[in-house]
Amino acid sequence: MKLSRLFGLLSLALLSFTGCHELGHVDGLGDYGGASNDIIGEVQIVDTRAREIEIRTDSGRTAVLRYDNETQVIYRQKGYAVSNLEKGDYVAARVQRDRDGQNFTDTITVRETAQDRGYSGGGGERLERAEGRVEYVDSRRGTFEMRDQRNRLIVVSVPFDGPRTVSDRFNRLRNGDYVRIEGRSVSSDRFDLENFL
Repeated sequence: MKLSRLFGLLSLALLSFTGCHELGHVDGLGDYGGASNDIIGEVQIVDTRAREIEIRTDSGRTAVLRYDNETQVIYRQKGYAVSNLEKGDYVAARVQRDRDGQNFTDTITVRETAQDRGYSGGGGERLERAEGRVEYVDSRRGTFEMRDQRNRLIVVSVPFDGPRTVSDRFNRLRNGDYVRIEGRSVSSDRFDLENFL
């Protein structure tokens, strides 16, 4: 009697342990490396329109994470906007589930930038130029808003690992300044800055 009860308890324990393991696979976070609620790897895509980031982990798996306006990117203890992330940045993203059951990140820590790693993934893309008047500077998030010659409002992201001349110029920007810039268009209203002209 005692033996059968002990066997039953052991079977139940084994089943619940297996169930937990399966649950871990449903969540998928433990498979991506790092702590159970962290995903660590290389940024592949930052889709500002869909508000999603694709990260490839060291094990070769791909994770797609949602983000919102409150999601913060931390690099050298300073906060930046998600749009500052580049393909090739090596990051640790803190992950939880959103209301739809999707993976969501509220904090992304940049461990190494693409430049630090000598990454040259986007090499052949031609740089574009734009110009206009500065309407708003957000130094905390590393962005500014610019009204271009077609009267469009464009959010310009300043690279957090760019040359000192770029960060110095950004720090001196004021509303009303007229600027000419060089970089890459992410969408009709977003621009990744490479340089001030």
